[in-house]
Amino acid sequence: MKFRKMFGTAMATVLASALLLAGCGGNGGNTEPGNANAGAGAATNAPKEIVELKAYLPGDKPVGFDEVLQAVNDKLKTDNVGASLNINFLPWSDYGNTVAVKMSAGEDFDMYLDAPWLSMNQMIASNSLQTLDAMVEERPELKASIPDEMWEYNKFGGKIMGIPLGTTQGSVYGLLIRKDLREKYGLPELKTLADLEKFLYAVKENEKDIKPFVINGIKADKLPFILSDSANMAQDEVLEIGVNMFAYSTKDKKVVGQWESPMIADAFERVTKFYKDGILSKNIAQEQNAETLFKQGKYAATYYAADGVEGLKYAEMLKDGSDKLEVFVPNGDKAKPYTAFQQWNFLCIPASSKHADLAMDVANWLSIKENHDLMEYGIPGKDWEPVGDTSYKVLSGYVFPGYTLTWRPTLNRTPDTMMADDKKWFDFSADPANFTLSPTAGFTFDAEKVKTEYAKITPFHDSLFLPLAQGVLPADKGKAMLEEKIMGVGGQKVIDEIQAQIDAVVSGK
Repeated sequence: MKFRKMFGTAMATVLASALLLAGCGGNGGNTEPGNANAGAGAATNAPKEIVELKAYLPGDKPVGFDEVLQAVNDKLKTDNVGASLNINFLPWSDYGNTVAVKMSAGEDFDMYLDAPWLSMNQMIASNSLQTLDAMVEERPELKASIPDEMWEYNKFGGKIMGIPLGTTQGSVYGLLIRKDLREKYGLPELKTLADLEKFLYAVKENEKDIKPFVINGIKADKLPFILSDSANMAQDEVLEIGVNMFAYSTKDKKVVGQWESPMIADAFERVTKFYKDGILSKNIAQEQNAETLFKQGKYAATYYAADGVEGLKYAEMLKDGSDKLEVFVPNGDKAKPYTAFQQWNFLCIPASSKHADLAMDVANWLSIKENHDLMEYGIPGKDWEPVGDTSYKVLSGYVFPGYTLTWRPTLNRTPDTMMADDKKWFDFSADPANFTLSPTAGFTFDAEKVKTEYAKITPFHDSLFLPLAQGVLPADKGKAMLEEKIMGVGGQKVIDEIQAQIDAVVSGK
């Protein structure tokens, strides 16, 4: 499940929704020397001096956080880790700049959230971060709580520069549809895009007060990945390389613009047709209320991603005990998507920290089921209660931003309100075995050498690529305009740089 600032001002809302996730699992009780592990054995050792570790995380402080943090620190003391946490939340609006200033000023703190879309590449280039490889190897709970693929393909220059934080291993997109309407029309379960088209056009023809499909305009750049016959299947090309509007062809091993990718050409044609035929709202470019409109029953389908976040937005529609929603994933029975196992958030330790080993001990301690659940969900019986081994029931308003500190794929718990279809696909996305390794795995684009040209290209995502993906710009016209505009401001230079960086990653394997 990926969390990037590319969602702009919507990011804080999306990330806040994501906090309904977290995890269950871990080994627990290991008391090997040199590791901070929970268990009775640790508590019987001579009490360690407690060192306060300072952390900076983005966003607002969660409701009830002070009480939970006190419980966490009490347990750290009981488990004789030798540390307490002092977590400071900074507003998203200036988080990146504030942390960068603190780093450059040499402020003494011990951990913080960074990412390639923040300042991580610059921090690495200036030797401002600790290298974590050896420390990870010495901490078995931490190492085991994150799949090997995540460790391997989220390195920077071949080194672990931050703990990768994520819950899913690749992207699986689809639609959430009204199952009751599908059954009303006598249609079988949707498996292909042809099935989807029959459903959407049946809604258009038969329903007076329900329209076919709603999606927020800003998310429409996912439609080429949903409405392609090769969606969610490892065919022809890798769709996403973490660089907006560009792709990597596995046929000729070349970087291409997504607008010229043969793999998703059918999707651009389909979205043009959907817009023209009124399957997509004529207001799609300005649409910001898709979630509300779908909940109100005004639409028969909306956007879905198997990230443990998107589907949960609609759980309240099933409070009446009905079974009126289902997930459609194109070619779901054949799904084997490419993935680079890339994550977008990292827990980093400044090079200036005097307590790097202790900070990693705490990260290891948070990779044990009981401790992870305490920070992620809050105080048992007050903030939450377990439902089996992999689910939980919310009891309070405590919502911790797990993407900043505690996300561990093997420790996932899901809310007991999650619909069965959503859980099925979220569990699918969390398992590395369900994906095909991208040949570009390990690549993270550094635009430094082409920053001038890249800065000129970036605005075309919103001004041209989004309208093309929304159907507002017809496929033939939109593709031609993108080609002309992007190449006219140095696009080939950017493509060549992306190509060189990917070639370096591929040749090193």
